[in-house]
Amino acid sequence: MRKILVLVIALTTGVAFLAYLYFSKLNNENNAKDLALQSATNNAAIIFSFQNDKSFYQILEGQTLLQQVLGTEKLTLLESLKENIVNDNVLNSYFSEQQIYLSVLPDEEKKLNFLITVQLQEDKNYRQFFNYLKSRKAVSKETDQLFTINFSKNTTFFVGVQDQVLTISTSKKLIDDAAVRLDENPFTEYIKENSLLNKNVLANLYINFNQAPLLLKTILAGKINGELSLFEKQNSFASLNYNFSKEKILFNGNTELKAGDNYLKLFEQIPAQAISITNLLPDNTANYSLFAYDNYKNWLQKLVAWQLSKKETTKVDALLKSVKNEYRVDLNSIFQPYVKNQFISFQLGTSEKLGAIALSNGEKVKQLLIDVSADYNDEIKILKSSDILYAFFGEPFKKFRRPYYTIIDNNLVFANNASTVQSFLSSYKNNRLLIELPQYQDALNQLSTTSNVSYYINTKTSAEIFRGNVLTPFYKHLRADSGLKNFDTFYYQMSADKNKFITNVLLNKYLQAEIPDSTTNR
Repeated sequence: MRKILVLVIALTTGVAFLAYLYFSKLNNENNAKDLALQSATNNAAIIFSFQNDKSFYQILEGQTLLQQVLGTEKLTLLESLKENIVNDNVLNSYFSEQQIYLSVLPDEEKKLNFLITVQLQEDKNYRQFFNYLKSRKAVSKETDQLFTINFSKNTTFFVGVQDQVLTISTSKKLIDDAAVRLDENPFTEYIKENSLLNKNVLANLYINFNQAPLLLKTILAGKINGELSLFEKQNSFASLNYNFSKEKILFNGNTELKAGDNYLKLFEQIPAQAISITNLLPDNTANYSLFAYDNYKNWLQKLVAWQLSKKETTKVDALLKSVKNEYRVDLNSIFQPYVKNQFISFQLGTSEKLGAIALSNGEKVKQLLIDVSADYNDEIKILKSSDILYAFFGEPFKKFRRPYYTIIDNNLVFANNASTVQSFLSSYKNNRLLIELPQYQDALNQLSTTSNVSYYINTKTSAEIFRGNVLTPFYKHLRADSGLKNFDTFYYQMSADKNKFITNVLLNKYLQAEIPDSTTNR
Protein backbone atom coordinates (compact mmCIF):
# COMPACT_ATOMS: atom_id res chain seq x y z
CA MET A 1 0.00 0.00 0.00
CA ARG A 2 2.85 2.32 0.91
CA LYS A 3 4.54 1.65 -2.46
CA ILE A 4 1.32 2.48 -4.31
CA LEU A 5 0.96 5.70 -2.29
CA VAL A 6 4.56 6.69 -3.05
CA LEU A 7 4.03 5.92 -6.74
CA VAL A 8 0.84 8.02 -6.87
CA ILE A 9 2.60 10.93 -5.16
CA ALA A 10 5.55 10.64 -7.56
CA LEU A 11 3.28 10.55 -10.61
CA THR A 12 1.21 13.50 -9.33
CA THR A 13 4.37 15.50 -8.64
CA GLY A 14 5.75 14.66 -12.09
CA VAL A 15 2.55 15.68 -13.87
CA ALA A 16 2.38 18.92 -11.90
CA PHE A 17 6.03 19.68 -12.71
CA LEU A 18 5.54 19.01 -16.43
CA ALA A 19 2.37 21.13 -16.43
CA TYR A 20 4.30 23.92 -14.74
CA LEU A 21 7.08 23.73 -17.35
CA TYR A 22 4.56 23.67 -20.19
CA PHE A 23 2.52 26.64 -19.02
CA SER A 24 5.62 28.58 -18.03
CA LYS A 25 6.98 28.11 -21.52
CA LEU A 26 3.59 29.02 -23.00
CA ASN A 27 3.39 32.18 -20.86
CA ASN A 28 6.95 33.16 -21.80
CA GLU A 29 6.13 32.71 -25.49
CA ASN A 30 2.95 34.79 -25.11
CA ASN A 31 4.83 37.47 -23.16
CA ALA A 32 7.49 37.57 -25.88
CA LYS A 33 4.78 38.11 -28.50
CA ASP A 34 3.39 40.99 -26.44
CA LEU A 35 6.64 42.97 -26.16
CA ALA A 36 5.88 45.15 -29.17
CA LEU A 37 2.42 45.89 -27.80
CA GLN A 38 3.87 46.76 -24.38
CA SER A 39 6.19 49.31 -26.00
CA ALA A 40 3.41 50.72 -28.20
CA THR A 41 0.93 51.27 -25.38
CA ASN A 42 3.26 53.12 -23.00
CA ASN A 43 1.76 56.66 -22.68
CA ALA A 44 -0.27 56.27 -25.90
CA ALA A 45 -3.80 57.66 -26.19
CA ILE A 46 -4.32 56.43 -29.77
CA ILE A 47 -2.93 53.32 -31.47
CA PHE A 48 -3.57 52.34 -35.09
CA SER A 49 -2.85 48.64 -35.62
CA PHE A 50 -2.55 46.61 -38.83
CA GLN A 51 -0.80 43.56 -40.20
CA ASN A 52 2.31 44.12 -42.29
CA ASP A 53 0.92 42.85 -45.55
CA LYS A 54 1.49 44.51 -48.92
CA SER A 55 -2.19 44.18 -49.80
CA PHE A 56 -2.96 46.46 -46.83
CA TYR A 57 -0.77 49.21 -48.24
CA GLN A 58 -2.35 48.84 -51.66
CA ILE A 59 -5.84 49.23 -50.18
CA LEU A 60 -4.75 52.16 -48.04
CA GLU A 61 -3.33 54.03 -51.02
CA GLY A 62 -6.90 54.31 -52.31
CA GLN A 63 -8.05 55.95 -49.07
CA THR A 64 -7.10 59.56 -49.71
CA LEU A 65 -9.31 60.77 -46.86
CA LEU A 66 -7.14 59.00 -44.27
CA GLN A 67 -4.10 60.61 -45.83
CA GLN A 68 -5.70 64.03 -45.33
CA VAL A 69 -6.21 63.30 -41.63
CA LEU A 70 -2.51 62.51 -41.22
CA GLY A 71 -1.38 65.71 -42.91
CA THR A 72 1.36 66.29 -45.46
CA GLU A 73 4.31 66.16 -43.05
CA LYS A 74 3.37 62.90 -41.31
CA LEU A 75 2.26 61.30 -44.58
CA THR A 76 5.68 62.08 -46.13
CA LEU A 77 7.43 60.34 -43.23
CA LEU A 78 5.28 57.23 -43.51
CA GLU A 79 5.71 57.09 -47.26
CA SER A 80 9.48 57.32 -46.75
CA LEU A 81 9.39 54.28 -44.46
CA LYS A 82 7.21 52.34 -46.87
CA GLU A 83 9.39 53.16 -49.87
CA ASN A 84 12.69 52.34 -48.17
CA ILE A 85 11.76 49.36 -45.98
CA VAL A 86 8.39 47.82 -46.81
CA ASN A 87 8.99 47.91 -50.56
CA ASP A 88 12.37 46.21 -50.08
CA ASN A 89 11.59 42.46 -50.07
CA VAL A 90 14.66 41.54 -48.02
CA LEU A 91 14.04 44.14 -45.30
CA ASN A 92 10.32 43.50 -45.25
CA SER A 93 10.87 39.76 -44.70
CA TYR A 94 12.17 40.52 -41.20
CA PHE A 95 8.67 41.48 -40.05
CA SER A 96 6.43 40.09 -42.76
CA GLU A 97 2.88 39.36 -41.53
CA GLN A 98 3.75 40.85 -38.13
CA GLN A 99 1.42 43.31 -36.37
CA ILE A 100 2.49 46.94 -36.71
CA TYR A 101 1.43 49.50 -34.11
CA LEU A 102 1.37 53.19 -34.92
CA SER A 103 1.06 55.19 -31.68
CA VAL A 104 0.12 58.87 -31.57
CA LEU A 105 2.00 60.53 -28.71
CA PRO A 106 2.78 63.99 -27.30
CA ASP A 107 6.32 65.00 -28.17
CA GLU A 108 8.50 67.87 -27.02
CA GLU A 109 7.58 71.51 -27.77
CA LYS A 110 3.79 71.00 -28.01
CA LYS A 111 4.01 68.57 -30.92
CA LEU A 112 2.34 65.27 -31.72
CA ASN A 113 4.45 62.54 -33.21
CA PHE A 114 4.31 58.93 -34.33
CA LEU A 115 5.96 55.89 -32.79
CA ILE A 116 5.98 52.79 -34.96
CA THR A 117 6.47 49.49 -33.14
CA VAL A 118 7.00 46.08 -34.73
CA GLN A 119 8.38 42.75 -33.58
CA LEU A 120 10.89 40.91 -35.77
CA GLN A 121 10.20 37.36 -36.88
CA GLU A 122 11.38 34.81 -34.31
CA ASP A 123 14.03 33.39 -36.64
CA LYS A 124 15.42 36.80 -37.62
CA ASN A 125 18.32 38.74 -36.13
CA TYR A 126 18.22 42.52 -35.86
CA ARG A 127 21.97 42.75 -36.49
CA GLN A 128 21.50 41.15 -39.92
CA PHE A 129 18.66 43.59 -40.51
CA PHE A 130 20.89 46.59 -39.83
CA ASN A 131 23.84 45.15 -41.74
CA TYR A 132 21.69 44.82 -44.84
CA LEU A 133 20.20 48.25 -44.23
CA LYS A 134 23.70 49.74 -44.00
CA SER A 135 24.47 48.46 -47.47
CA ARG A 136 21.48 50.38 -48.81
CA LYS A 137 21.16 53.47 -46.61
CA ALA A 138 23.14 55.66 -44.21
CA VAL A 139 22.90 53.96 -40.80
CA SER A 140 24.83 55.01 -37.71
CA LYS A 141 24.99 53.37 -34.29
CA GLU A 142 24.33 55.60 -31.28
CA THR A 143 24.34 52.83 -28.64
CA ASP A 144 23.77 49.06 -28.65
CA GLN A 145 20.03 49.74 -28.55
CA LEU A 146 19.74 52.91 -30.65
CA PHE A 147 20.44 53.56 -34.32
CA THR A 148 19.72 56.38 -36.74
CA ILE A 149 18.72 55.93 -40.37
CA ASN A 150 18.97 58.66 -43.00
CA PHE A 151 16.75 57.97 -45.98
CA SER A 152 17.49 61.44 -47.33
CA LYS A 153 19.00 64.73 -46.18
CA ASN A 154 15.62 65.77 -44.82
CA THR A 155 14.46 62.49 -43.25
CA THR A 156 16.18 60.96 -40.22
CA PHE A 157 14.65 58.23 -38.09
CA PHE A 158 15.70 56.94 -34.70
CA VAL A 159 15.37 53.18 -34.29
CA GLY A 160 15.33 51.51 -30.91
CA VAL A 161 16.10 47.81 -30.48
CA GLN A 162 14.97 45.79 -27.48
CA ASP A 163 14.14 42.07 -27.29
CA GLN A 164 13.45 41.61 -31.01
CA VAL A 165 11.26 44.74 -31.02
CA LEU A 166 11.98 47.74 -33.25
CA THR A 167 10.61 51.17 -32.30
CA ILE A 168 10.85 53.81 -35.03
CA SER A 169 10.25 57.56 -34.77
CA THR A 170 11.70 60.93 -35.74
CA SER A 171 11.76 61.65 -31.99
CA LYS A 172 14.48 60.19 -29.76
CA LYS A 173 12.30 61.02 -26.74
CA LEU A 174 9.56 58.65 -27.91
CA ILE A 175 12.11 55.87 -28.48
CA ASP A 176 13.47 56.31 -24.95
CA ASP A 177 9.98 56.37 -23.44
CA ALA A 178 8.97 53.19 -25.29
CA ALA A 179 11.98 51.34 -23.84
CA VAL A 180 10.40 51.63 -20.37
CA ARG A 181 7.83 48.84 -20.44
CA LEU A 182 5.27 48.78 -17.67
CA ASP A 183 4.85 45.53 -15.73
CA GLU A 184 1.10 46.17 -15.60
CA ASN A 185 -0.67 48.23 -18.21
CA PRO A 186 -4.49 47.91 -18.41
CA PHE A 187 -4.42 49.29 -21.96
CA THR A 188 -2.12 46.46 -23.09
CA GLU A 189 -4.42 43.86 -21.55
CA TYR A 190 -7.47 45.52 -23.10
CA ILE A 191 -5.94 45.40 -26.60
CA LYS A 192 -4.91 41.76 -26.16
CA GLU A 193 -8.45 40.79 -25.15
CA ASN A 194 -10.07 42.66 -28.02
CA SER A 195 -7.56 41.66 -30.70
CA LEU A 196 -8.83 38.07 -30.36
CA LEU A 197 -12.23 39.33 -31.52
CA ASN A 198 -10.83 41.39 -34.39
CA LYS A 199 -9.51 38.72 -36.73
CA ASN A 200 -9.84 39.33 -40.48
CA VAL A 201 -10.18 43.10 -39.96
CA LEU A 202 -8.22 45.46 -42.19
CA ALA A 203 -7.02 47.65 -39.31
CA ASN A 204 -7.92 48.57 -35.73
CA LEU A 205 -8.00 51.78 -33.75
CA TYR A 206 -7.52 51.62 -29.98
CA ILE A 207 -8.15 54.61 -27.71
CA ASN A 208 -6.93 55.02 -24.14
CA PHE A 209 -8.99 57.87 -22.68
CA ASN A 210 -6.78 57.86 -19.57
CA GLN A 211 -4.02 59.38 -21.71
CA ALA A 212 -6.35 61.80 -23.54
CA PRO A 213 -5.50 64.77 -21.23
CA LEU A 214 -1.80 64.58 -22.20
CA LEU A 215 -2.75 64.50 -25.87
CA LEU A 216 -5.24 67.38 -25.54
CA LYS A 217 -2.78 69.55 -23.61
CA THR A 218 -0.44 69.27 -26.58
CA ILE A 219 -3.15 70.53 -28.94
CA LEU A 220 -5.05 73.07 -26.84
CA ALA A 221 -3.99 76.66 -26.20
CA GLY A 222 -5.53 76.66 -22.70
CA LYS A 223 -6.85 74.28 -20.09
CA ILE A 224 -9.15 71.33 -20.65
CA ASN A 225 -12.58 72.72 -19.79
CA GLY A 226 -16.14 72.95 -21.03
CA GLU A 227 -17.24 69.92 -23.06
CA LEU A 228 -13.67 68.58 -23.07
CA SER A 229 -13.59 68.36 -19.26
CA LEU A 230 -15.31 64.99 -19.73
CA PHE A 231 -11.91 63.62 -20.82
CA GLU A 232 -10.02 64.96 -17.79
CA LYS A 233 -10.72 61.86 -15.70
CA GLN A 234 -12.10 59.33 -18.13
CA ASN A 235 -10.99 55.81 -17.20
CA SER A 236 -12.16 54.05 -20.35
CA PHE A 237 -10.94 52.35 -23.52
CA ALA A 238 -12.25 51.92 -27.05
CA SER A 239 -11.60 49.17 -29.59
CA LEU A 240 -12.67 50.06 -33.13
CA ASN A 241 -12.49 48.33 -36.51
CA TYR A 242 -11.62 50.35 -39.60
CA ASN A 243 -14.17 50.20 -42.43
CA PHE A 244 -12.55 51.01 -45.74
CA SER A 245 -14.39 53.60 -47.83
CA LYS A 246 -13.41 56.27 -50.34
CA GLU A 247 -16.29 58.51 -49.20
CA LYS A 248 -15.85 58.58 -45.40
CA ILE A 249 -13.72 57.48 -42.48
CA LEU A 250 -15.74 55.12 -40.32
CA PHE A 251 -14.79 52.95 -37.35
CA ASN A 252 -17.11 50.50 -35.56
CA GLY A 253 -16.50 48.70 -32.28
CA ASN A 254 -17.05 49.27 -28.60
CA THR A 255 -16.22 51.60 -25.73
CA GLU A 256 -15.71 50.18 -22.24
CA LEU A 257 -15.92 52.27 -19.06
CA LYS A 258 -13.66 51.02 -16.28
CA ALA A 259 -14.45 53.43 -13.42
CA GLY A 260 -17.66 52.78 -11.51
CA ASP A 261 -18.24 56.49 -10.82
CA ASN A 262 -18.02 57.51 -14.49
CA TYR A 263 -21.08 59.65 -15.36
CA LEU A 264 -21.58 57.72 -18.59
CA LYS A 265 -22.11 54.56 -16.50
CA LEU A 266 -25.61 55.95 -15.87
CA PHE A 267 -26.48 55.00 -19.46
CA GLU A 268 -25.15 51.45 -19.44
CA GLN A 269 -27.55 48.54 -19.79
CA ILE A 270 -30.31 50.84 -21.05
CA PRO A 271 -31.90 50.19 -24.46
CA ALA A 272 -30.73 52.61 -27.15
CA GLN A 273 -33.34 55.27 -27.91
CA ALA A 274 -34.65 56.89 -31.08
CA ILE A 275 -33.43 60.49 -31.02
CA SER A 276 -35.68 63.48 -31.72
CA ILE A 277 -34.37 66.35 -29.57
CA THR A 278 -31.68 67.19 -32.14
CA ASN A 279 -34.45 68.37 -34.48
CA LEU A 280 -34.68 71.67 -32.59
CA LEU A 281 -30.97 72.59 -32.93
CA PRO A 282 -30.12 75.79 -34.88
CA ASP A 283 -28.25 75.50 -38.16
CA ASN A 284 -25.21 77.22 -36.64
CA THR A 285 -24.75 74.48 -34.01
CA ALA A 286 -21.02 73.81 -33.66
CA ASN A 287 -21.17 70.76 -31.37
CA TYR A 288 -23.43 68.85 -29.05
CA SER A 289 -23.41 66.15 -26.36
CA LEU A 290 -26.54 63.99 -26.39
CA PHE A 291 -27.85 61.64 -23.66
CA ALA A 292 -30.83 59.25 -23.80
CA TYR A 293 -32.42 56.60 -21.56
CA ASP A 294 -35.72 54.72 -21.51
CA ASN A 295 -37.40 56.02 -18.34
CA TYR A 296 -36.53 59.19 -16.42
CA LYS A 297 -37.72 58.00 -12.99
CA ASN A 298 -35.56 54.88 -13.23
CA TRP A 299 -32.61 56.83 -14.59
CA LEU A 300 -32.95 59.41 -11.80
CA GLN A 301 -32.32 56.64 -9.25
CA LYS A 302 -28.99 55.97 -10.97
CA LEU A 303 -28.19 59.68 -10.90
CA VAL A 304 -28.92 59.85 -7.16
CA ALA A 305 -26.54 56.91 -6.58
CA TRP A 306 -23.88 58.69 -8.69
CA GLN A 307 -24.34 61.89 -6.65
CA LEU A 308 -23.91 59.82 -3.50
CA SER A 309 -20.60 58.45 -4.82
CA LYS A 310 -19.50 62.05 -5.50
CA LYS A 311 -20.58 63.12 -1.98
CA GLU A 312 -23.04 65.64 -3.38
CA THR A 313 -26.27 64.22 -1.97
CA THR A 314 -26.31 66.61 0.97
CA LYS A 315 -25.98 69.59 -1.36
CA VAL A 316 -28.79 68.38 -3.63
CA ASP A 317 -31.10 67.57 -0.71
CA ALA A 318 -30.47 71.02 0.76
CA LEU A 319 -31.41 72.63 -2.58
CA LEU A 320 -34.69 70.71 -2.85
CA LYS A 321 -35.57 71.56 0.76
CA SER A 322 -34.71 75.24 0.26
CA VAL A 323 -36.93 75.54 -2.83
CA LYS A 324 -39.80 73.79 -1.06
CA ASN A 325 -39.53 76.03 2.01
CA GLU A 326 -39.12 79.29 0.11
CA TYR A 327 -41.43 78.81 -2.88
CA ARG A 328 -43.70 75.96 -1.74
CA VAL A 329 -42.67 73.97 -4.80
CA ASP A 330 -41.69 70.28 -4.86
CA LEU A 331 -39.27 70.07 -7.78
CA ASN A 332 -39.58 66.26 -7.89
CA SER A 333 -43.28 66.67 -8.73
CA ILE A 334 -42.29 68.76 -11.76
CA PHE A 335 -39.39 66.81 -13.25
CA GLN A 336 -40.23 63.18 -12.46
CA PRO A 337 -43.65 63.04 -14.17
CA TYR A 338 -42.92 65.27 -17.16
CA VAL A 339 -39.29 64.72 -18.27
CA LYS A 340 -39.04 62.40 -21.27
CA ASN A 341 -36.14 60.22 -22.32
CA GLN A 342 -33.41 62.56 -23.67
CA PHE A 343 -31.51 65.77 -23.06
CA ILE A 344 -28.69 67.62 -24.78
CA SER A 345 -26.08 70.32 -24.29
CA PHE A 346 -24.93 72.21 -27.39
CA GLN A 347 -22.76 75.10 -28.49
CA LEU A 348 -23.27 77.55 -31.35
CA GLY A 349 -20.59 78.76 -33.74
CA THR A 350 -20.65 82.04 -31.78
CA SER A 351 -19.39 80.03 -28.73
CA GLU A 352 -22.72 80.48 -26.89
CA LYS A 353 -23.75 77.37 -24.92
CA LEU A 354 -27.26 76.03 -24.43
CA GLY A 355 -29.06 72.94 -23.16
CA ALA A 356 -32.40 71.31 -23.82
CA ILE A 357 -34.61 68.72 -22.12
CA ALA A 358 -37.42 66.81 -23.83
CA LEU A 359 -40.75 67.06 -21.95
CA SER A 360 -43.99 65.10 -22.18
CA ASN A 361 -46.14 68.15 -21.38
CA GLY A 362 -44.40 71.48 -21.86
CA GLU A 363 -47.40 73.61 -20.96
CA LYS A 364 -47.84 71.83 -17.64
CA VAL A 365 -44.15 72.26 -16.77
CA LYS A 366 -44.37 75.95 -17.70
CA GLN A 367 -47.19 76.43 -15.16
CA LEU A 368 -45.43 74.44 -12.42
CA LEU A 369 -42.20 76.44 -12.79
CA ILE A 370 -43.91 79.83 -12.40
CA ASP A 371 -43.26 80.14 -8.66
CA VAL A 372 -39.55 79.30 -8.97
CA SER A 373 -39.04 81.60 -11.97
CA ALA A 374 -38.85 85.31 -12.72
CA ASP A 375 -39.99 86.89 -15.98
CA TYR A 376 -37.50 88.27 -18.49
CA ASN A 377 -40.20 88.71 -21.14
CA ASP A 378 -43.31 86.83 -22.27
CA GLU A 379 -41.32 83.88 -23.63
CA ILE A 380 -38.13 83.84 -21.56
CA LYS A 381 -37.89 83.21 -17.81
CA ILE A 382 -35.04 82.78 -15.34
CA LEU A 383 -34.82 80.26 -12.50
CA LYS A 384 -34.64 81.88 -9.07
CA SER A 385 -32.55 79.12 -7.44
CA SER A 386 -29.13 77.83 -8.54
CA ASP A 387 -28.16 74.32 -9.62
CA ILE A 388 -31.68 72.97 -10.19
CA LEU A 389 -30.79 71.44 -13.56
CA TYR A 390 -27.56 69.94 -12.20
CA ALA A 391 -29.53 68.34 -9.36
CA PHE A 392 -31.84 66.55 -11.82
CA PHE A 393 -29.48 65.80 -14.72
CA GLY A 394 -25.91 65.91 -13.46
CA GLU A 395 -22.58 66.69 -15.13
CA PRO A 396 -23.65 68.07 -18.57
CA PHE A 397 -25.62 70.92 -16.94
CA LYS A 398 -23.15 71.84 -14.20
CA LYS A 399 -22.31 75.19 -15.84
CA PHE A 400 -25.97 76.25 -16.14
CA ARG A 401 -26.31 77.35 -12.54
CA ARG A 402 -29.19 79.83 -12.83
CA PRO A 403 -30.15 79.87 -16.49
CA TYR A 404 -32.67 81.74 -18.59
CA TYR A 405 -35.10 79.36 -20.26
CA THR A 406 -38.01 79.01 -22.63
CA ILE A 407 -40.43 76.12 -23.17
CA ILE A 408 -41.42 75.49 -26.75
CA ASP A 409 -42.95 72.44 -28.44
CA ASN A 410 -42.43 70.26 -25.37
CA ASN A 411 -38.77 71.19 -24.97
CA LEU A 412 -37.17 73.14 -22.14
CA VAL A 413 -34.34 75.16 -23.72
CA PHE A 414 -31.94 77.21 -21.59
CA ALA A 415 -28.71 79.24 -21.57
CA ASN A 416 -26.77 81.52 -19.23
CA ASN A 417 -27.78 84.63 -21.21
CA ALA A 418 -31.26 85.75 -22.26
CA SER A 419 -29.90 86.93 -25.63
CA THR A 420 -28.71 83.36 -26.37
CA VAL A 421 -32.21 81.99 -25.73
CA GLN A 422 -33.65 84.77 -27.91
CA SER A 423 -31.22 83.84 -30.70
CA PHE A 424 -32.30 80.20 -30.43
CA LEU A 425 -36.00 81.16 -30.68
CA SER A 426 -35.33 83.21 -33.79
CA SER A 427 -33.61 80.28 -35.53
CA TYR A 428 -36.25 77.77 -34.43
CA LYS A 429 -39.24 79.86 -35.47
CA ASN A 430 -37.70 80.64 -38.85
CA ASN A 431 -36.80 76.98 -39.48
CA ARG A 432 -33.06 77.66 -39.61
CA LEU A 433 -32.25 74.21 -38.27
CA LEU A 434 -29.32 71.83 -38.29
CA ILE A 435 -31.54 68.96 -39.39
CA GLU A 436 -32.22 70.83 -42.65
CA LEU A 437 -28.53 70.88 -43.68
CA PRO A 438 -27.67 68.25 -46.35
CA GLN A 439 -24.23 67.57 -44.85
CA TYR A 440 -25.75 66.82 -41.45
CA GLN A 441 -28.38 64.53 -42.95
CA ASP A 442 -25.67 62.77 -44.94
CA ALA A 443 -23.68 62.11 -41.75
CA LEU A 444 -26.75 60.76 -39.90
CA ASN A 445 -27.39 58.37 -42.79
CA GLN A 446 -24.05 56.68 -42.02
CA LEU A 447 -24.99 56.06 -38.36
CA SER A 448 -27.49 54.16 -36.25
CA THR A 449 -30.88 55.84 -35.73
CA THR A 450 -30.76 54.96 -32.01
CA SER A 451 -28.17 55.67 -29.30
CA ASN A 452 -27.62 56.49 -25.63
CA VAL A 453 -24.69 58.92 -25.77
CA SER A 454 -23.42 60.87 -28.79
CA TYR A 455 -20.85 63.60 -29.41
CA TYR A 456 -21.10 65.70 -32.57
CA ILE A 457 -18.81 68.37 -34.01
CA ASN A 458 -19.55 70.44 -37.11
CA THR A 459 -15.97 71.16 -38.12
CA LYS A 460 -16.86 74.08 -40.38
CA THR A 461 -19.15 75.88 -37.90
CA SER A 462 -16.55 75.25 -35.18
CA ALA A 463 -13.78 77.08 -37.07
CA GLU A 464 -13.78 80.18 -34.86
CA ILE A 465 -14.01 78.07 -31.70
CA PHE A 466 -10.98 76.10 -32.86
CA ARG A 467 -9.13 79.33 -33.67
CA GLY A 468 -9.38 80.48 -30.06
CA ASN A 469 -8.71 77.13 -28.41
CA VAL A 470 -6.29 75.17 -30.59
CA LEU A 471 -2.58 75.91 -31.01
CA THR A 472 -1.59 77.40 -34.38
CA PRO A 473 0.05 74.34 -36.04
CA PHE A 474 -2.99 72.18 -35.34
CA TYR A 475 -5.42 74.93 -36.33
CA LYS A 476 -3.62 75.28 -39.68
CA HIS A 477 -4.03 71.55 -40.26
CA LEU A 478 -7.73 71.79 -39.39
CA ARG A 479 -8.24 74.58 -41.93
CA ALA A 480 -5.86 73.41 -44.69
CA ASP A 481 -7.22 72.09 -48.00
CA SER A 482 -4.68 69.25 -47.72
CA GLY A 483 -5.81 68.63 -44.13
CA LEU A 484 -9.23 68.54 -42.49
CA LYS A 485 -10.87 71.61 -44.02
CA ASN A 486 -13.14 69.66 -46.37
CA PHE A 487 -14.48 67.37 -43.65
CA ASP A 488 -17.72 68.70 -42.20
CA THR A 489 -18.72 66.18 -39.48
CA PHE A 490 -17.14 64.30 -36.60
CA TYR A 491 -19.46 61.95 -34.69
CA TYR A 492 -18.85 59.59 -31.75
CA GLN A 493 -21.99 57.52 -31.18
CA MET A 494 -22.50 55.07 -28.27
CA SER A 495 -25.31 52.56 -27.75
CA ALA A 496 -25.45 50.54 -24.53
CA ASP A 497 -24.78 46.81 -24.76
CA LYS A 498 -24.69 45.37 -21.22
CA ASN A 499 -21.37 46.49 -19.69
CA LYS A 500 -20.04 48.31 -22.77
CA PHE A 501 -21.20 50.60 -25.55
CA ILE A 502 -21.42 49.66 -29.22
CA THR A 503 -19.59 52.54 -30.86
CA ASN A 504 -19.53 54.26 -34.26
CA VAL A 505 -16.90 56.90 -35.00
CA LEU A 506 -17.41 58.90 -38.19
CA LEU A 507 -15.36 61.58 -39.91
CA ASN A 508 -17.47 62.58 -42.88
CA LYS A 509 -17.08 64.69 -45.99
CA TYR A 510 -20.35 65.54 -47.70
CA LEU A 511 -20.05 65.05 -51.46
CA GLN A 512 -22.69 67.30 -52.97
CA ALA A 513 -24.35 65.73 -55.99
CA GLU A 514 -23.55 67.53 -59.21
CA ILE A 515 -26.52 69.25 -60.86
CA PRO A 516 -26.56 68.54 -64.62
CA ASP A 517 -26.03 71.56 -66.83
CA SER A 518 -29.45 72.31 -68.36
CA THR A 519 -27.81 73.80 -71.46
CA THR A 520 -26.00 70.57 -72.34
CA ASN A 521 -27.19 68.49 -75.34
CA ARG A 522 -29.80 71.02 -76.49
